[in-house]
Amino acid sequence: MVTWRGLNNFYAIGLPNIQMGAIVPSYSSISICNENIMIKTLLSAITFGLITLSTAHADIQTLEQNLKTNYPELSIRSVTPSPMSGLYEVFAGGRLIYTNEEAKYLFIGQLFDPKNQKNLTEERLIALNKIDVKQLPLEQAIRYVKGNGKRTLYVFTDPDCPYCQKLEQYMTAIDNVTVYLFPFPLKTLHPQAEEVANKIWCAKNQYEAWEDYMLHRKLPKNSGQCATPIQNNLLLGQKLQINGTPTLFLKNGIRIAGMPQNVEQIEQLLNSVEQPE
Repeated sequence: MVTWRGLNNFYAIGLPNIQMGAIVPSYSSISICNENIMIKTLLSAITFGLITLSTAHADIQTLEQNLKTNYPELSIRSVTPSPMSGLYEVFAGGRLIYTNEEAKYLFIGQLFDPKNQKNLTEERLIALNKIDVKQLPLEQAIRYVKGNGKRTLYVFTDPDCPYCQKLEQYMTAIDNVTVYLFPFPLKTLHPQAEEVANKIWCAKNQYEAWEDYMLHRKLPKNSGQCATPIQNNLLLGQKLQINGTPTLFLKNGIRIAGMPQNVEQIEQLLNSVEQPE
């Protein structure tokens, strides 16, 4: 006779596709003959689970190699199976690309779950683009607080970016927020932006200098010769795969790439991550 305690412990290794009760009946004891049958069944299931796991791993390895061969310029962050059989999601350049194991063809689009009314691509992108805001070097940002400062926003911004300037106009109407501004000049688009960012950082009142420039194009009267975090911010932006400005991060790490449409949308985004009192 054998009890199920030993078999239960065997299940605890957590192999895939093996469900308690799917293979082993809920008897307290079984005969030696039945025991042999059940053990064989169990071992077959475990072997199948291992083969499935190995095959999936091999498929991803093959796909990764094919991607490197076919698209060497593609900077890939992750490759995982999609909810659709035989289709894989490739996370590269901040977006999802779908392909099969051969990686001969790629397509970019939205994967929907009509039964549950979910945009699976959008959900995955939100998750993949999230960051741990606790890891941000806040000493490299200009910090300002309005009202009670309860809500938090992290902004990577270019002083000569017109969308960043428009965002700053919107932010004048936002209250009860703490904002961390990471100067992030894109020199290829705005050749003078780094010099401007340096002057703002070297100003006696950084936030006042920031607003003067963003709202009135008034540049601080200093040499811009002081220790600034601008180069470190550019490296940080590369690490976080920030490809444009403004890029915002909410308190929970969700990324907002681009400028919100209006003040109301900024309020909605800030409130969406606040716990109700």
